[in-house]
Amino acid sequence: MIFLKALLFVLLNLGMGYLLVFTMRSLLFYPEKKIYIGRIHIPLTPGLIFYLKNLIIQKLYKLLHDFLNDCENLETDSRISKIEHDIYTKIWDRMKFLDEYRFLPHFVKRNIQNLVAQIVFELTRYFIRTFIPYLMERYNIESYIVLLERKGDISILKAYYNKYIYRYLLYFSLIFFFFTGIFNMIIYLIIR
Repeated sequence: MIFLKALLFVLLNLGMGYLLVFTMRSLLFYPEKKIYIGRIHIPLTPGLIFYLKNLIIQKLYKLLHDFLNDCENLETDSRISKIEHDIYTKIWDRMKFLDEYRFLPHFVKRNIQNLVAQIVFELTRYFIRTFIPYLMERYNIESYIVLLERKGDISILKAYYNKYIYRYLLYFSLIFFFFTGIFNMIIYLIIR
């Protein structure tokens, strides 16, 4: 009878090992949508993979719309204005080599420096604010995000997880918890 009680340690540890791996898979892939009881959202729904997919899609939409809004915003506090200002400053600094030419008057050096920096600044402004949005509209980038949202199939990821990760993780967990159960059983029999 004592041996049967001690054998119970092995069975309990195997159950805990299986439950651990099963719970991890459930948290990753189940359920697929948010679940509500009344108006209260149940935590950990949808599963982590579905939540991350939705989060990535939302971030892509936000990046696209923020970029297009920044392209239209000509104020100095927008991100694109800061990029343009940084490019102007870098070109201005790169043109400092004109100071080595002593035969050129100072105002000519500054005018050349300003002219080159201004040309690069305007080219950058045109490229970022006009050409990139044109390409985005021409190739309809938003439709690709919608396509990714529709075609981003989690079942493929679930199949790979079950085939390559879940099975081996389950084997490892069951072996580890089996030996832990045997160790617990031996300690129980020694103490008893």
